[in-house]
Amino acid sequence: MVRVSRSGFTLVELLVVIAVIGVLVALLLPAVQMAREAARRTHCANNLKQIGIAFHNHHDTYGMFPSGGWGWFWTGDPDRPFGSDQPGSWCFSILPYIEQMSVYQMGADGNPNAITSQQLERSAAATQIPLGTFICPSRRSNALVPHPRGGEPGAGLMAFNANDVDRCARTDYAANAGSVRIFWGAGPDPASAFSGSGFADMSLANGICFQRSAVRMGDVLDGTSNTYMVGERHLFPASYASGNNFLSDDHPLFVGDDFDVHCWTDLPPKRDANDDLLWRFGGPHPNVFMVVLCDGSVRPVSYSIDPFTHLHLGGRKEGGLVGPY
Repeated sequence: MVRVSRSGFTLVELLVVIAVIGVLVALLLPAVQMAREAARRTHCANNLKQIGIAFHNHHDTYGMFPSGGWGWFWTGDPDRPFGSDQPGSWCFSILPYIEQMSVYQMGADGNPNAITSQQLERSAAATQIPLGTFICPSRRSNALVPHPRGGEPGAGLMAFNANDVDRCARTDYAANAGSVRIFWGAGPDPASAFSGSGFADMSLANGICFQRSAVRMGDVLDGTSNTYMVGERHLFPASYASGNNFLSDDHPLFVGDDFDVHCWTDLPPKRDANDDLLWRFGGPHPNVFMVVLCDGSVRPVSYSIDPFTHLHLGGRKEGGLVGPY
């Protein structure tokens, strides 16, 4: 009689193999996640590098860093000049320097001192173009975010010079408005704004970008390597995809908003969490958030940075000693 031998695994051997594979996956998964986060942080740093170059190119062209715009009821207007006369945010003003001239020009109607139906329609359309340069990949995808309706002074108002939209693009980065917290809000109505009146008193503002700012490189008296220019801002993880983050993530990136596109350094930075409404610098990365300094260099900054050092990295002319960071 011929015996046929059969090769195979016993149930015990199979369970042992599965257990070993499970242990290996458990050991490798953190390393894979760390590698992915490192890649995302590098991407984020590259975004800030491009933004820093754009700030410098804007300065080379106009003799000043981009302005902070007029307020959250004003979006960018390509027919108006740069600096204090530009109602849009710094995000809008740097569009020509990040290869987005077509988006920048969308709201043009040839009339800088009037708001036409063409401008209302096309400026609204511009806010619905997601731009990856302004999004940290550790936080959310480059997609449109719901936009709340019902703003004042009229239900459904997004901006005096743009129609309302249901969804719009956002930014994860904030310009440095200084160490002195000054809010400027919605901005004046069109009649006042076009006549140069109704704006907030920004005489004590000591950052790089704020309402109607026109800061020059020579105004950074503390040194360009000792002053923040743009950095990641603190957000709620629960609202990454939905926005509407209690006044700090509820407007398009092109409006001259004090909360959505600016931060101050009077409070220490903080990693993203669902428990803070204080509009500070921060980010989604473990241990550090990313900034670009006024000299154009990109650096990680620890959340545990000395508060005094962080405070003075916001002021451009404080004269305070800046320690290691």
